[in-house]
Amino acid sequence: MEQDDQLIVFNKYSNPVDANIVKGALEAAGIPAGVIGDSFANNLWKDAIRVVVFRRDLEDAIRALYSGDLRYEDYQDDMDVMAFENMQACNRVFCELALKIHPELGGKQCRELYARARLAFDEGDLDVLNKIKDTLS
Repeated sequence: MEQDDQLIVFNKYSNPVDANIVKGALEAAGIPAGVIGDSFANNLWKDAIRVVVFRRDLEDAIRALYSGDLRYEDYQDDMDVMAFENMQACNRVFCELALKIHPELGGKQCRELYARARLAFDEGDLDVLNKIKDTLS
């Protein structure tokens, strides 16, 4: 029970805007979240800004952020249908992977794999995400 109340890193970001958008999205889904390290000094280091959640909320946070039903109408001004479908597919695969390999869920041996998956997700590289998924099967 004590571990459930422990704050853990949900993800790392290189700028406070992205971190606060994620924090807001999590809070909108009913998941308490916080941002650590969003001062100017911490912005000098890549991925120094962290969004944190309670350990008990980690799986719900992953599902809320990455497996939610996206609607094209919300993104149509910014992207075409093919790009939207790729983003939606990346979200689903990354959610599935994150639930297996997030360092707080899968252990320290998963850190490198999670970092590779996160980079592929950020770049919208569905092929790499699927390759990582296949290696875990």
